[in-house]
Formats: sequence, C-alpha cells, structure tokens
Amino acid sequence: MALNAYDPCPCGSGKKFKWCCTPYFHHVEKAFELQSREQTDGAIREMNTLIAEHPDKPQAFGFYANLLLSLDKPDEADALLEKAFALDPNFPMGFLLRGILRQQEGELIGSLLLFRKAAEAYTTDAAPQLAQVHEMIARNEVLLNRPVASKAAMERAVFFSPGDTEMRDQYESMFGAETRLPACAAKSYRFRKTAKPIPEEAITGRLSDAKKAFQQVTMLVPEDPAGWFNLGLVRAWLGEQPAAVDALNKSLELEWDDAHAEETAALVEVLRCGTGMENDSDYRETRVFMPVRDPQVVFGMLQEMAQSGRILAPQMDPNGQMFSCLVVENLPNLLDTGTTMAKAVANLTIAGGVMRLWFTNAESVQQVAQRIRETVALAVGEPTTSEGTSQYGDILQEAIAYPVRTGDVGAAESKLRERAENYFETIWSHKPLRSLGGAAPIDAAGSKLLRKRLLGIIAFLRDCLNGAAPRKQVGNRTEALEIYDFDRLRHKLGVEKQAAGDAPAMNVPETPIEVGAPKPPAPVKLDFAAMSAADLAGVNLEPLTIAEIEEGMRAALKLDAKELAVKYARAGTTKPFDPTRPDRYPIYAVAVTGAVAEGDFEAAIKTVTDGMTDDGYRNQGKRMGEYAVQKARLLARSGKPELAATEFDALLAKHPDEPKFYITATETMLSAKQPQLALGFAAKGLAAAKTLNNRDLDGACRELTEAAERMAK
Repeated sequence: MALNAYDPCPCGSGKKFKWCCTPYFHHVEKAFELQSREQTDGAIREMNTLIAEHPDKPQAFGFYANLLLSLDKPDEADALLEKAFALDPNFPMGFLLRGILRQQEGELIGSLLLFRKAAEAYTTDAAPQLAQVHEMIARNEVLLNRPVASKAAMERAVFFSPGDTEMRDQYESMFGAETRLPACAAKSYRFRKTAKPIPEEAITGRLSDAKKAFQQVTMLVPEDPAGWFNLGLVRAWLGEQPAAVDALNKSLELEWDDAHAEETAALVEVLRCGTGMENDSDYRETRVFMPVRDPQVVFGMLQEMAQSGRILAPQMDPNGQMFSCLVVENLPNLLDTGTTMAKAVANLTIAGGVMRLWFTNAESVQQVAQRIRETVALAVGEPTTSEGTSQYGDILQEAIAYPVRTGDVGAAESKLRERAENYFETIWSHKPLRSLGGAAPIDAAGSKLLRKRLLGIIAFLRDCLNGAAPRKQVGNRTEALEIYDFDRLRHKLGVEKQAAGDAPAMNVPETPIEVGAPKPPAPVKLDFAAMSAADLAGVNLEPLTIAEIEEGMRAALKLDAKELAVKYARAGTTKPFDPTRPDRYPIYAVAVTGAVAEGDFEAAIKTVTDGMTDDGYRNQGKRMGEYAVQKARLLARSGKPELAATEFDALLAKHPDEPKFYITATETMLSAKQPQLALGFAAKGLAAAKTLNNRDLDGACRELTEAAERMAK
C-alpha cells in the first residue's frame, strides 16, 4: 500500500498524503498486510495501537472500521464509525463505510442516503473516493428504477476516474447507443437559459449548490419556466423524485414553447416510474409470488407450455439458478398465412425457490397464476400479491404482438402495426390517466395545460415502444422496428406540436346570415364555463359587462389559459363603474400577474396603484391592505427595498393590530436580502405580540429574527 507523498490521501480528505495521514499510516499499511496473510489478531492489535496513539483522528477510526468490514465484523465497524462521527459529524469516509454497511444489510434506501451524504462531504479533490461513491449511487438508483439519477451519478463517476475503461464501458452499456431504456430516460438533459442567471459562486460542481441556486432563481423570478425546469432537473439528478416532479409541473404550467413542454412532460413520466411514485404513476404492474415446492413438476409444466407455444424467449442462467420467460396467448388468425402472432399475458421468473409473475394488466396476470396453480396443484404454494411501478420495457407489452410462427415477415410486421394501432387509438386514447388529472387523452386536447402534458406523455410512450419493440438488423447494428406512427396519434387527438412562437389555430364558427327584414339580435347569455380556450379567445370583449369579464377571466384560469385570463383582466380594468361589482381586486390581481410574467415590474406597480385608487373610490377601501402588500412586494422584487419598507410602515401604522402584516413585511425583506430591514419589522412584530398577547405572532417573529441575524452575518 506504499503511497507517493503527493498522491491524494486515501482517507479522502482531498489533501496530499504528505500533509494528511502520513504520521500514522504505517499502522494502517501493516494491519492490512497482516490481514492479507490471514494474521487477523495481529492486524487488530496494530489498529488498536493506531487509535490509542491518535484518539483525536476520525480517519484512524475510519481505517480501523474498514479493516473490520473486510473481516466481516459489521457491528464492531459500526461502533468505531460512531466514535469517528463524534469527532467529525461530517466525516466523509464514515458516510461511505456506513453506507456499505447498510447495503450489506439490505437497506437500499438507507445506504443510498449515506452515499449521497458522502458525495457532499468529500472535497472535489478526493477523486478516487468520489468515483467509488458515485458508482454506488448509480447502482442503487438503477435498482430503484431511477435512470435519470443513475446516469447523473455514473457521469460523475466517469468524470472522477477518466482512466477507468471498465467504468466507461459500464456507463456506455447502461446509457449508450445500445441501451433499451426509453430515449427520454437515457438522454443527457441540459439546463435551459433562465431569465435571471445564477451567480458564479454557486457553480461549485456540487449538485446541492446548484439546487440552492435554482431555488433562489425561482424565488426571484417565479414566472420563469426555465428556472423551474432546471430546479426539477437537479432534483431528479439527486434522486428526489416527488420534489423534482413538483418543480417540473410548475415549469410545465408556465411553458409556452411546445418543444420544451414535450421534453418536460416526458421527463415527468420517466420520474413517475421510480420507486416511491406508485400513487402518482399510470404505469403500474401487479406482481404474484408463489413458492416452488416441487421444481420438477413446475419445469415439466413449463416444457409443455413451450412446446404448445404458450411461452416465448425462455432463458436459464449458466448456473441454472434463474429461469425467465414471457407467457403469451395466440391472437385470432382468420386466414392461415403461416404466421401466428401472440399477445403477452404475463412475465415469469423463477429464482431462489420462488416463482414471480408480473404484468401491467392485473386481471391477466392473476388468471395466469390461477391456471398455473390448477395445473401443478401443490407443486407451488399459496400466492401473495403486490403492486408497484413498471419497468420501462414492460409498460407497453399490451401494445405489442409477438411472432410465435413466422411464414411471412411482411405479414408479421403488418400484424405488429395493426395491434399497436388498435391499442393506442382504441384502448389507450380512452383510458383515464392520473397524469391528466383523471381525464382520458381523447378529452385532454381542449385544456391548455393537459395538452402540454399529453405531448410529453406521447413522447414518453413513443420512446418506451422503441425500447421494447422487436429489433431488426441494419448493417452492423440493430434498430427498433417502427410499428406505430405517433404523429398519427397526435393528429387524431388534436395535439400536433406548434413551432415556437406560433399561435394555435382558432376555429371560430361563422354567424349564419338570415334572409329577410333585419331583426334586432336577441341578447345571448354567454356560458363561459362551457367554453374551450379557443372559444374564450374568440369572444369580443368590448360589449361585455364587468361581471362577464370576471366570469370569462375565471373560466380561462380554470383552463390554465393564463394569457387569456390576463387579456380579460386588462379589459376589466378599463370597464366603467358597475355598482353591483364594486370590488375589482381579483381582476387587478390577475392583470398584475400578467405584467410580472412579462418582466415589466413598472407596469405591475402602476396597475396595483390604479387598483388602490379604484378601490378607494368605488369599494370604500376594503381591499386597500391587500393592494398595499402586493405593491410593497413588487417594489422589493424590483430592487427598491427602501420604498417597499415605506409602504409596509404606512400599512402597519393603519393596521397595528393585524399580525399577518408584520410577518409578511419581515419575510418580504428576507426574500429581498435586506436583513436589517427585516430585523426592524420583526422587532415591531415582537412589540405588537406583547401588546396583543399573541403567542403565535411572538413565535413567528422570533424565528424570523433568527433567520435575519443569520443572513446578516
């Protein structure tokens, strides 16, 4: 284990060996040399000498724990790591070794969390340790069906070990050109340009720092879809599936570009297939487990199934420890052309004395399990059933026909395409989806938000089908057989992609021409709730009353047609006074949101000021407090914290007994990075809490004071 003095220290501190563990590393070398000669007692004595001489060095306890791990003494190793963490709570080697311990115990999630802590704790100079840690992260994320997180970890493992060809080959086999993962799961995602760039000091090479930077961007410019996409992407790289989906969904709500929307929504579908996302995923499978009591009887049944064409692709590992196959049923064949096709009804494996069946159709897999039990009787035990998210290659098995007997390759490909066409256009398009809020794809195109989601869902399914479809040889490589044209599906559903900047086509019905003497038009009651986004866009706003304007605005918001809602709101701010609708705060609030989304804070502040004037004259100033808070926040966000503070001071002078205004003022100043102003408002809140005897206000202001003091340091 002789080391060069200027090599990185094996403890992972990032320092050169000469300036780190050199004084006591001879004990480590001797202990491992003794252990290699199976002189275990001597190795342990040497390590006891090490920690006795250097009880203040967490690295000493770490090296000792590593030795005990190699000697299969996990409890003793864990106890030593506890002592190391007492000396250094952020001890990187300790996180790595404890992660290995948890993994040996079968705690997949626990070990992954520890490996990620190690990745954060090691300095970027500890390249060998970071390569090992990220490879372990990648392996665990694969087992959790999280390819985006796994790929990000493998990329870093390769980065930290550029000369390791085995590592690079492993990366290529998992995510390279021959991968069977869907393209949207294996692709190299990149950050999008945000409205406000992240500060240079946030670019440290650590994903945790990138996450914090994009969290800040989304706070400063919450209307920027790129900021939310980047935040979601970093969270996905970190394996934070639910939080990543939340951020990506926010990006999707704000996105106007169809290409970006498609990529975002497809990534959401990828993440929803990961472990822990079962309640949100549309891609779930039913699993049936049965203990094998008599292997000879069971394998006799499988041989008979193979001979009768009821299983495909049977495989046995070289050691005979694992068997797998696809259970199928023949599809009807009216004319015998020499080609017989089948549909999948279950996947089957036998390993460790247990038969496992799984499939996306619960009824289908349970029927297969029942038939097997009826055939082999007591050769298998009572079944147990569970559910989980599907592997990507299994998601569209119902859409694929499998050749059992091929007489005509052209006829087989034709049947493949017919089955896929029937599945997507007759079955899937009418199936309610969680990702569409329970709506079926055929009904989703009318909603602006659901349309964007549907673009990504279709892209995800296209990539899944390409990954699972039969392969054909093209020159020296294989490629997926194209068995369905998804442009056809988009056209049928009415969700063709628009080029960036193009407006969607409007289909406004023409008014019929009446023959004869002109008649005064009968008043028409507009049913805004029943209108689509296209219908709302075609309405002439000029003759509408303020009540109708607000109704149309709310209908647009329900359809997630935010641009249309802003259009209605702006029209509403110019309407004459209506005594039946004196309160126009909702209309001005949406108009302000539109100005902020366009990045025009001056226009937003002017709109709020106009709203305050309107409220004072027409609504007896009932909404003045809400307008004042909105104006102060806009001033703070536009870089005018002093003016914002003045607005809050005036508001508190008018409403000294309103607790929420003290909290809002303090939080706004914290968001604006103005700790001194925040401390001032927090102090006023504490004084008010004492006067009002309000414990909730007191507690909130104390927490905010601590936050402001930390910021001020």
